[in-house]
Amino acid sequence: MKRIIVILAMSFGLMLSGVSSAADANAQLQQALKTKNYKQAFTISSEFAKKGDKAGQYVLGRLYLGGQGVQKNPKLGFSWTQKSAGQQYPRAMHTLGVLYASGIGTGKNMKQASLWFTRAGQKGFIDSMIALGQMYEKGDGIPKNMGSAMNWYERAANKGVVGVQMMLAERYFKGIGVRANPGKAFAFATKASQNPKAKPGASYLLALMHASGKGTKKNPQLAFRNMKFAADKGVAEAMDGLGVMYLQGIGTGKNPQQAFQMFNKSARKNYPIGQHHLGLMYLNGQATAKNPGLAFNWFNKAAQAGLPESQLWVGDLYLDGVGVKAKNYNLAMSWYKKAAAQGLPMGEYSVGAMYANGFGVKRDANQARIWFNKAAKKGLKRAKAALVQLNNQRK
Repeated sequence: MKRIIVILAMSFGLMLSGVSSAADANAQLQQALKTKNYKQAFTISSEFAKKGDKAGQYVLGRLYLGGQGVQKNPKLGFSWTQKSAGQQYPRAMHTLGVLYASGIGTGKNMKQASLWFTRAGQKGFIDSMIALGQMYEKGDGIPKNMGSAMNWYERAANKGVVGVQMMLAERYFKGIGVRANPGKAFAFATKASQNPKAKPGASYLLALMHASGKGTKKNPQLAFRNMKFAADKGVAEAMDGLGVMYLQGIGTGKNPQQAFQMFNKSARKNYPIGQHHLGLMYLNGQATAKNPGLAFNWFNKAAQAGLPESQLWVGDLYLDGVGVKAKNYNLAMSWYKKAAAQGLPMGEYSVGAMYANGFGVKRDANQARIWFNKAAKKGLKRAKAALVQLNNQRK
């Protein structure tokens, strides 16, 4: 999540009140705003704001803030917004939080921002719920508290905010920033799937859960249907996932040719894991003619995007001179180090092996031992064996 972003969008959901002519005036004001006749909107809202109407005060404040129908004046905009917020008008309470957070029309004050966002959020104002989630997650002006952050995000999600439902589904499924909770992930993904625009992405997450049995009963056939729906709608991750299902026969019969087609589609959408899988198909000649050069090209694309498994393969291909013009130990070592820097055990082992053999670097048993040890601690058997061999050579 990035630092909280505050946006002053001209969104007027209001109803003037307090006098007998309010209904007619409200209709006139709504029409003025709809047709962007801000001068008329200013005149009408001014009249009601001065009589203490909270909606009129809110609109007048927004007009001053935006310089619409009147000369821009952030301080007056803040003042009228504050009057409206003082009367518990949720939109004004949220806007007041935005003004304090951004320092528009007043001094920047994140404590006051969180106070007004909280008041608006407690009244059910969704934008304030999301803002509070962001503030608590980043510790932006208030103590960092992931429990409170997720609570506010969930309140927004339960109000039907599809984007937040999707965010929570993914984070609870993958344990991003919070402890994994597959049950909640499944619940939020299911809610999001009811929205046509979110259904493809939600279906992808549901497919992963049905395939793994996390958050719901394992159901390979339902996983396949959800994955195919998402893939058919153009979700690159789902195209790759569908390829894996065809390759392994999960929820469908094994079909390497279909797997190759799906990996190809995913790769051409610049999805690194799809590129990696396509590289493996070309390298092994699976469902296509063996082509080490194309394998290298796809591994390289994924490696450049930061996928450690592909960085390892690029290193291997440079080391062996496969799919490239010639062996290049220096480039091999460079890619192994990139994979190792991301904590990939085989990357760490490979760096150790380069030091142990003096490939692309001066032979250094101590450095080899350091890297083998890193991989061994993660359970890599060949690294443990390499350490034994090094220690025996030292005796």
